[in-house]
Amino acid sequence: MTETFAPAADPVAESARHICDALLAAGHELRVLTTSVGSSTYRNAQVERTRTLFPLAAIRTAAHEFAPDVIQFISPRAMGAAALRALEPAGVPMVVLDPTPLHPRVGTVLASSQSSAKVLGTAGIHAQVWQPGVRTDEHHPGLRSAELHDKWARVGKAGGPLTIVGYVGHVGPPTSKAVRRLAKVAALEGVRLVVLGCGSGTPTLKQAGAKIVGDATGLELARAIASLDVLVQPRKGDASLCAVRKALASGVPVVAFATGAAKEVIEDGVNGVLVPTSFGAGALTAAITKLAGDAPGRAEIAARARGSISGRTWADAVAELVGIYEPLRPAV
Repeated sequence: MTETFAPAADPVAESARHICDALLAAGHELRVLTTSVGSSTYRNAQVERTRTLFPLAAIRTAAHEFAPDVIQFISPRAMGAAALRALEPAGVPMVVLDPTPLHPRVGTVLASSQSSAKVLGTAGIHAQVWQPGVRTDEHHPGLRSAELHDKWARVGKAGGPLTIVGYVGHVGPPTSKAVRRLAKVAALEGVRLVVLGCGSGTPTLKQAGAKIVGDATGLELARAIASLDVLVQPRKGDASLCAVRKALASGVPVVAFATGAAKEVIEDGVNGVLVPTSFGAGALTAAITKLAGDAPGRAEIAARARGSISGRTWADAVAELVGIYEPLRPAV
């Protein structure tokens, strides 16, 4: 059960898709319930969709008909919380990934980072840490396009090519801290910010000098990420590191604040640069300026980036997830 699912491309939908892909590839049977629009099947698995909340009776009927061994909830919000309550009496084991601290206290709870587990712990919810993976076959340095990079790296005021710094994801309102930080990055001398995403703050970033590519998926996104020189993560509290993992798998260094899940994926000076959380946009832009001006140092970090993440593919992550399912399954 997931609030969003393919063809949606937000982090929750993407995690759900990769989990389904790996489960199906391993020979498991599954059915998906979601509130996002799309096809009624996914790789021959049935997908039940609704634009609003599923009626509780429909959720119980679907569970009874399919008779699952385990029900997996991915980032449950409105629909997920209702389904948790509806299915608790059925006695089917439930595994809940990244709930809110207010979710019903049922099932085996997983958190996608140590920091998320700590947040849930403050609400009295014990969570086991399970980290997502990355498709290293879809994201790799071989997809880097010199033509695309050179197209973005137009000559700067100093007469040399610009360093391409990318941002991947939703662009919030112009007043948000993340957009204000990105605007400062876009205004840096010798740097060009490339935005792979949409949102109300894109006009502000464009005015600051950013190149707005917009939403991209699949090979187009993978090629674009691999063609960056640096990826920036401007949010201090962002638990979803989907774009960060893709960048690292593509051999692209990452600059991010040393907070939350970022510290668990990025090692300062090894596969990226971590900015102290006590500092703001000035420290972020200073780190990017330093990295942009140090091509040899940036190349060394880039050479280590893929190796730092390649041991956690989605196949690895889902194999671990199945290991969590196994003890919960009813005895035959």
